Amino acid sequence: MKLICYSWLFILLLNANSFATIPPSIRDRFKLLPQPQKIEWLSGTGLLYRDLQGVFIKDINTKPLMTGILANLPSKAFNAAGTVSLVISKQLSLPSREGYVMKISDKKVLIEASERVGLFYGLQTLSQLLEDAQDQQIEIPACRITDYPEIAYRAVHLDLKHHLDAGHYYYDMIDRLAGIKINAIIVEFEDKLGYRKSPLVAGPNAISIEEFAAISKYAQERFIEISPLVQGLGHASFILKHEAYKSLRDNLSSDWVFDPMNPATYYLQFSLYEDAIAATPYGKYLHVGGDEVGELGMSALSKASGLQPLELQLYWLKKVTDFAKQHNRIPIFWDDMILKLANLYETTYDATIPAIEVKQRWDKNAPLLVKTLPLFPKECVYMRWNYDESKITGNQLAIDWYKANNLSVMAATCATLYSTMFPRTKHQFQPIKDFCQLTAEKKMNGILCTVWDDASPHLETIWRGLYNFALFSWNYEDISMDLAHATFRQRFYSTALAPASFNFQDLLEEATPFWETALLQQGDRENYPKNFTLIDLPHAEMSGTWSKNYHEKLSRASTGIFQHTTIDRQIKMAQKLTRRNQYALSLFDVINELQMYSCQLLLLLKQYDQAAKAAKHEKAVLIKKQVEKFAVIRTRLEATYSKTRIMGNPEGYQLDSNFHKHLANGTNNTDWMFVYEIAMNQQINEWLLQVSSIK
Repeated sequence: MKLICYSWLFILLLNANSFATIPPSIRDRFKLLPQPQKIEWLSGTGLLYRDLQGVFIKDINTKPLMTGILANLPSKAFNAAGTVSLVISKQLSLPSREGYVMKISDKKVLIEASERVGLFYGLQTLSQLLEDAQDQQIEIPACRITDYPEIAYRAVHLDLKHHLDAGHYYYDMIDRLAGIKINAIIVEFEDKLGYRKSPLVAGPNAISIEEFAAISKYAQERFIEISPLVQGLGHASFILKHEAYKSLRDNLSSDWVFDPMNPATYYLQFSLYEDAIAATPYGKYLHVGGDEVGELGMSALSKASGLQPLELQLYWLKKVTDFAKQHNRIPIFWDDMILKLANLYETTYDATIPAIEVKQRWDKNAPLLVKTLPLFPKECVYMRWNYDESKITGNQLAIDWYKANNLSVMAATCATLYSTMFPRTKHQFQPIKDFCQLTAEKKMNGILCTVWDDASPHLETIWRGLYNFALFSWNYEDISMDLAHATFRQRFYSTALAPASFNFQDLLEEATPFWETALLQQGDRENYPKNFTLIDLPHAEMSGTWSKNYHEKLSRASTGIFQHTTIDRQIKMAQKLTRRNQYALSLFDVINELQMYSCQLLLLLKQYDQAAKAAKHEKAVLIKKQVEKFAVIRTRLEATYSKTRIMGNPEGYQLDSNFHKHLANGTNNTDWMFVYEIAMNQQINEWLLQVSSIK
C-alpha cells in the first residue's frame, strides 16, 4: 500500500515483517528533492556523513563523475565499511535507464543501475542525504531506495535575450541542475552567440561557439543535454533590426517577422542554425521558435503565393524541419500559431470559456487542422505551451489531437511570468505541478520549464520555481506548496532555513506590487514605459493637502516599511544560518533595500507636507539625503548583480525595436531597472530648488 507522507517528502511502503520502525522525528529530518519513487526503512545501522572513506567500482571502466560532498572520495579495491559501491547491473529491471537502486546499511552504500546515468542520479540522492546528515549531525537510517523518473525529457529554458552572465556562472548552474536531476537545457541564444556565418547578428559581447561548446560538453558529462533555440518565423527583431536584412521582412515597417516566401530568409536562418548546432554538439533537438507571429502574408512574395497564413506558417515549418533532419536534429516548434490560425488557440488558455463551448469550437474548427494535416511535418515536436491552467478542456483537446494524429507533442510550463526583479505567483507552483502531472499521464514527449528574460530577473531568484519543476517532473505527488517550499529551503540553503519563519521570498512577493507603482499615478513595470505619470509633490503653502490626496499610498507605504523590515530581519538571520547559496540571499537583500527606498521616500514627503512652515526646511533636507542615498542603493545592487552578471550592453549595441516592449530592452545601460526611481529623484531635485533652494 502506497502512503503519501504529507508531512515530508518520502513515500513509505510499510511492511512490518521486513521494515524497521524508524522514529518519524529522524525520518522527517531528511528532505529529498526530487523525492524518490520508493523508500523502504531497514533494520540495523545506517550511515553518518563522516563514515564514507572511499568508492568501490564494479564492472565500470572509469570512475563515474562524483560531485559535491562526494567529489574527493578515493577509489577503494574492496567493498568494506565506509565505502560507496557502484555497480552496473544489466539485469536490473526499472522503467527508465535513469533509474537506480540504493541500499544504505552497516555504514556502507550500494548503488546499482543499468547505466552510468542511473549511478550518477543515485549519487545525487546520496549527496542530499549526506548534506542533511551533516547539517544536523544525525545518522542516515538504514534504507533501500528504488528510484526512476516518470518523464524522460525534463528540460529548463535558458534565455539569453537581454543579458549575459559570467562564464563560471553557467557551469555552476549546470551543477545545480544536475543535482536535482534535470537532464536537458534549451538555450535561447538570440544575438548572444558569436555567429560565424552571419556575424552581423552576433552582439559585440556574444559567447563564442567554442566557449559554448565547452559548456555543452561540461553539461553532457553531467547527463544534461543542451539544445539550441534560434527564433523564427517571428520574434526576429534581433536579426531583422539590421538594415542589411530589412529586405527579409514580411512587413517592411516591422522587424518582427521574416518573409516565409523569400529564399534568402532560409539562407540566413540556416546559417544561424548551423552555428547554434556547432555550439551545442551533444544536443538532439533544434528549437525553431515559430510563435506569436502576428500578421503573416504581408510581403509581395507571400501575397503572390496565394497561400493562406496557416499554409505559410506550415510552409516555413516544413523548410526548417527538413533542415533539422539533414543535420540530425529533431525540430521543436511553439504551436500557438497553428491553433490561432485555426481559431482554436483561445480555448487552450482561457478558463472562462465554458467546457461545452470549447467542445463546440473544436467540433467546428478542428476540420481545418485535419484539412491541412498533410502539411504538418511528422518529424517535428509540437510544443504545447500553457503557463497558467494546463488542465482546462481546450489545452487537453489540443494535446489529444496531436497524439490522435501521430504527431509528437511536448509540454512547456514556466517558472516566471515576465516579472521584474524576481518571479511572482509563488513561482508558478500550481501551473508547474499541474502540467507535470498531465505530461506524465498523457505520456507526452517531455516537458520544458521556461525562464523568460523579458524583464531579466536574476536566475538566483528563480531557483525555487526550477526546484518545483524538478520535484514534479521526476515524480509527481500531490504535495502542498508549503511542504515543497520548505523542502526547497532545506535543499537550497540548509536544514536551519526549512521552517516557515524563513518565508522572506513570499513576503517580498506580497510587498512588491506596491513598489512597482508606488511613485506613479499612471504606469506599470510590466513593460518598458513609453508614457507614465509620476505622483505630484507637496505644495509648501498647502500643508496636509498632499497627504490627503495620497492617503492610500501613504498607508501602503507604512505597511511596506513593516514588511520590508521583517524581510530584512529574516534575510539577515538566514545569511548567518545558511550553509549553501549565500549569494542568492545577498541578491534578495539588495532587492529588498531598493523596494524599501520608495516607501521611505513617500513617508518623508508626508512629513514635509504635514510639518509646520518653520520645520519644512528641515524635512526638505531629510528628503534630499534620502534621494542622495539612492545612488548608494543602486551601486550596491549593481555590484551584487555583477558578481555573476554582465551589467548593461556594450558600446554601440543596437536595441531591438521592442515590439513587445520588453522591460530589459528599454536602455543599453541599467537604467531600465530603476526607471521610475530615476525619474522621481530628478523631479524631487527640481522641486527642492523651488521650495527650499536646496542644491
